[in-house]
Amino acid sequence: MNRASLVASGIPMALLFAMSSPVRAYDFIKHRGPLPAVGGTGPAAAQNIDIVENLGQQIPSGLLFTDSTGQKVPLDSFLGHGKPLLLTMGYFNCPQLCNLVHEGLAKSIKAAGLTLGKDFIGLAISIDPKEDPKSANTNQGRLLRALGREQRQDWPFLMDALGANGAASRALAGSVGFRYVYDEKVGQFAHAAAAFVLSPEGKISRYFYGVDFSPRDLRFALVEAGGGRVGTSLDRVLLTCFKYDPMAQRYTPYLFAFVRIGAFLCFAALATLLAVLWRKEFVMRRRRTA
Repeated sequence: MNRASLVASGIPMALLFAMSSPVRAYDFIKHRGPLPAVGGTGPAAAQNIDIVENLGQQIPSGLLFTDSTGQKVPLDSFLGHGKPLLLTMGYFNCPQLCNLVHEGLAKSIKAAGLTLGKDFIGLAISIDPKEDPKSANTNQGRLLRALGREQRQDWPFLMDALGANGAASRALAGSVGFRYVYDEKVGQFAHAAAAFVLSPEGKISRYFYGVDFSPRDLRFALVEAGGGRVGTSLDRVLLTCFKYDPMAQRYTPYLFAFVRIGAFLCFAALATLLAVLWRKEFVMRRRRTA
């Protein structure tokens, strides 16, 4: 059975695929064209469930959402604070997959030694235009407890402020390439499992797929997206030794960087040796002339 057939068979099959190892977004098949409208079922609709990587693209400005307290919040208010953003898209009434993504992120964030609100800002955006604040509160509380944090403003759970129109969430999903459909037969959204790393200015920097995330890669991605303004000096040094491999979807050792470091160390050792020898020669000459 191919992967398109798995998705076509319903949400449980989509969840089964999303939990496979390694988890990818349908082998990263790149499709072009606008984000399909929410609605439709069957194999044709399943073909539209995908992630289209738009690296370097700026997310739209002027999008308005509602937070878990019912307050209207401009998406632009989270930009420009010098901290990268970790974005997830799904829906808060999701039976399992969206929660697994958040649980995987929480586990990776803790293992990477990252601090929410200090090293990055989290954002969870619902694609369901009928989302309610109660579900947002429940899911937000679950994630924050997993992180051991209570500052809700550091990882807001946002719903479309336009309600049934859903234009803001659709526009954001389209910009990050998050393609989904609504399965009317089961009353659920079919979508891939993914997280998105954005720069502090809102440019798409990295994509992470599945429900299990490498702590090292997540840390590198956030440090890289933050332009070196977050993380430690060691993180920035390590980033010169690791390069993101788009085929492997992870950071791998950068051979040329190690060659350069090795050459520099050899040069430093040789320079030190020559300095010591020159100093000894200089001292001996002074003694002979004294």
